[in-house]
Amino acid sequence: MKPAQITVIRDGLFTSRRLTADITETAPTAQRLVKEHFGRRPLTAVEVVVTSTNRIAMLATMAQGAAAGLKPEAWERKSLTLTSRPHDLYSVAVIAPNNVVRILVNATRLRRRQREIGATLVWAFVEVDQLCRKGAWDHRIALTRHELGATVLPRHKARALYRIEVAWEAEAAKATGEIVGTVIRQNRQAEAAADREAQQTAPAPS
Repeated sequence: MKPAQITVIRDGLFTSRRLTADITETAPTAQRLVKEHFGRRPLTAVEVVVTSTNRIAMLATMAQGAAAGLKPEAWERKSLTLTSRPHDLYSVAVIAPNNVVRILVNATRLRRRQREIGATLVWAFVEVDQLCRKGAWDHRIALTRHELGATVLPRHKARALYRIEVAWEAEAAKATGEIVGTVIRQNRQAEAAADREAQQTAPAPS
C-alpha cells in the first residue's frame, strides 16, 4: 500500500528555506516510522506547512474553522486551545477542508532546535494517525465549533472532548519516545556492527 501523499509548503517570506528543505526530506521517513509503529490504517493526505510562531494560531483556526463548515467571520480574531501557547509549540496537526490533515510546523522554534526535526515530525504524524481514527474528525469538528462559538456544548460534553485531546497528547508523547528510542538503538547497533566489521577486515600490523 502506498503511503499517503505529503505536500510541504513554506509559509512566509522569512521562513527558512533550509529548514523547509530538511523537513521535506525528513517527513516521509517520519510518516513511515509512525505507520510501522501502529501497523494500521493508511494515513490521509497530509500538508506540512512550515510557518512562524506569529502565524501558527491563525492558520490552525482557519483550517479547522473551514473544515467545520464555518465562514471566515466565525474564526477571525479567534484562536483554539490547541494553539493557546504558540511559543511552546514545535508543531500541531489540524483538520483542514477536503479531508486533509495539515501539520503546522513552528519554524521559529525549530530553527533554534535543528536537531529536533525528526522527533517533531514523528510526533506530528502520530497526531495525523490519531485524526485518521474512526470518529476523530467529528470529534475535532465538534470541539472547533464549540470553541468558536458556533455550537456551544453543555459543560459535561465539552469536558469529554477535552479529555480525549489530553489522552491523545499523552499517547503522542509515549509513541514518539518509543519510536525515536527504537531508531537510536538501531543506529547504535548498526554503528557497532560496522566497527566490528572494520576491525575484522583491517590488515594485521606488520
